[in-house]
Amino acid sequence: MNCPKCHVELKPQMDRGVETQACPKCLGMWLTPTELDQLENAAFNDEANKGSLFLVTRESDLICPICSILLKRFNYRFFELELDFCPDHGFWLDKDEDNQIVELMSGEDSRVERKFRTEARWAKRINHLRSPSFFSKLRNLL
Repeated sequence: MNCPKCHVELKPQMDRGVETQACPKCLGMWLTPTELDQLENAAFNDEANKGSLFLVTRESDLICPICSILLKRFNYRFFELELDFCPDHGFWLDKDEDNQIVELMSGEDSRVERKFRTEARWAKRINHLRSPSFFSKLRNLL
C-alpha cells in the first residue's frame, strides 16, 4: 500500500498497541475500522456511548491506498477534527491526528457523565411538574 499523500510505500508500525500502516515521509497512517476502534479504546472503551462516527461526508482529494477510489472527508464524532476515509477499507490520519483522537476520546468520559447527569436532573424536574401535588398547588393558586 502507498501513502495517499506522498505515494511512498506504507510501513507497519505500532501505535498504542495498534498495528497500523504508516508513511515514513509525512508520518500519516492508515487504519482499518477495527484499528481505529482499538485506538479509541485506548482512551474510551464504552462502545454504547461513543456516539456517531460521522453522518455527513464530502469529497476528499486523496485516494484509497487499497481500492484507489477518492476518499471522503468527515468531522470525526462531530468535533473539529476532519478525517479522510474509504467506506470499504479504512481511515487516513495525518500526522498527530491519532493523538487528537485519543485526546478527544479521553474527554468523552466526562462529557458522557455530564450528559447523563443533566438528563437525570431534567427527567426529575419533568416528573415533579407532572406530579399530582404540583397540579393541586397550581389549582389552589387559581
